[in-house]
Amino acid sequence: MGLFDIFKGSPVRVNEDNKTTEMRKQQSLIFENYISGMKKETAFKAYALQLCINRISNAIVKCDFNTFNKGTNEPGTVWYQLNVEPNQNQNAADFWNKVIEQMVMNEEGALIVQDSMTGELLVADSFTVKKYAFKPNSYAYVLINGYTIQHSFSEKEVMHLRLNNSKIKAIFDGIYSEYSTFLDGAIRNYNRSNAIKYALNIDATFDQLKNKPVLDEDGNQVIKDGLPLTEYDDVIDDMFENRLKPVFSEKDSVTPLESGLGLSDLNATGNSKSSGSAANKTTRDISAMVDDIINMAADAFAIPRGLLKGDTADVNSMTDNFISLCINPIAEQIEDEINRKLYGKDNVLKHTYCRVKTEHIRNSDITKLATSAELMSRIGAWSLNDILAFIGEESINEDWADKHIMSKNYALIEDALKGGENNEENQDNV
Repeated sequence: MGLFDIFKGSPVRVNEDNKTTEMRKQQSLIFENYISGMKKETAFKAYALQLCINRISNAIVKCDFNTFNKGTNEPGTVWYQLNVEPNQNQNAADFWNKVIEQMVMNEEGALIVQDSMTGELLVADSFTVKKYAFKPNSYAYVLINGYTIQHSFSEKEVMHLRLNNSKIKAIFDGIYSEYSTFLDGAIRNYNRSNAIKYALNIDATFDQLKNKPVLDEDGNQVIKDGLPLTEYDDVIDDMFENRLKPVFSEKDSVTPLESGLGLSDLNATGNSKSSGSAANKTTRDISAMVDDIINMAADAFAIPRGLLKGDTADVNSMTDNFISLCINPIAEQIEDEINRKLYGKDNVLKHTYCRVKTEHIRNSDITKLATSAELMSRIGAWSLNDILAFIGEESINEDWADKHIMSKNYALIEDALKGGENNEENQDNV
């Protein structure tokens, strides 16, 4: 049975056993922690990981999945699925985004299966794999959009994609858990330095209110929290519970103070911007640490640091490194998996296969390509339609547009070494 025959029918919801329920909970927890970022400790890590996922998936989306039939480029059903619509609920961009996200977030990678009824390609949300040494691996408990597939799959019936270092996220998690203590310290220092701090000055005049009890309607001293209440206590409680709230709000405010009370700004000297209570502490320490986290994530996934953070300096060199070190290995793995599962050995040996082209990841400037395109045409490597295809334009439906030409300035090396009249005659005949 091939990949096109893996489903006995469309997926249906079934009663989940305990193992499947536990897997669903684990999957939910992963995305709650890393995607939602409910905790600040997780949010910075999720931000760095999402930057990496977005950069990689956006690059894969720009790749061309070219399909060949005996060496001839022939778009067909597989081409349409890989480039336009893998299934009725996803376009190619959504599909490959989910594939890359699963490859990064799931230590076991991404699993692609195909519905035999419709031929649609679907990405599993979770699955379990049982590995063997001398027979195909087995995949079970495959969940897709809340539906559980009732049977297991062998290795040849699925496309299984993993990062070259499948434990890269786990390693990054371990590094971050150590580094997050420094980040937490920087956040606490920032909050502590920027907190508004006042001192309440109480002199002897106000202190005399301790001798004046607060009486109720019957003339008895009021008891509060088990202690006799004085005017001193009443005023102090009112200040902290009511009067000082407007002072610490974002709006302008005025509060009355009894004789003998005074407020002094503890931030008025030392680390203040002026004579007010705003501290001179900035977020640069925190942002520098967040940059460190992003840099660590970039290094882990072989993405140039500047490219991950959107720097524009030397972007061409960074893009070349990004494609060579990060994207090409992933694209080659996707290509190999498609060819060995969808086409098979016999077809590949007959040059019927899929090629993942990464040239279009880099934006092409036609003015910069003109010289190179002319050279490729002059040596007979490209036809006019080949050039149009490279720059993303529609081909010309004429026989002459597919013909290859060569300049007469080129000759076989053995003819060029002969020299004299024979050489000139041979060059004219090339």
